[in-house]
Amino acid sequence: MMRHLLTHLRTPALVAVIVVILDQITKALVLRTWPLPQTGEISIIGQWLTLTYIRNDGVAFGMFQGIPQFFTVTSLVIMAGAIYYYLHHISEHDTWSALMLGLIIGGALGNVIDRVRFGYVVDFIKTFGGHFPVFNVADSSVCIGVALMAIRMLVQDYLPDRRLLPKTDDGS
Repeated sequence: MMRHLLTHLRTPALVAVIVVILDQITKALVLRTWPLPQTGEISIIGQWLTLTYIRNDGVAFGMFQGIPQFFTVTSLVIMAGAIYYYLHHISEHDTWSALMLGLIIGGALGNVIDRVRFGYVVDFIKTFGGHFPVFNVADSSVCIGVALMAIRMLVQDYLPDRRLLPKTDDGS
């Protein structure tokens, strides 16, 4: 039983570890470059993509500021629920679900690490001339995982010819 669980979690765990490592490395580089928040920017592609450093004590994209402990606990509960659902309702041969879960868990864990270490999340990617909230690798990972999941659910529910979908061993 335990071996089956570990086998089932191998792919999402690997993806999550890669996301956490990339997230924490990029945040360490930001903290080395800017010891204090909002002290400069590096333009990558004009005003379309710049790097800067802000402290975010809310959730993704700066929403719901001021209660980081609540979001630490909430993130851990959601991660536990997602893992439970994955283990009990998703086939171990469903690679897409494993990838999506890994992206979501890795991103959530990357931001939880920041909240535990600093009391806030390190955000540094600024796009569209600042007309979009500053974010980080972890936020991107969660958004990509959730977007892929939503697209997959929509396609599975509304695509009339399911022969166009990739086959999985569980028949979905």
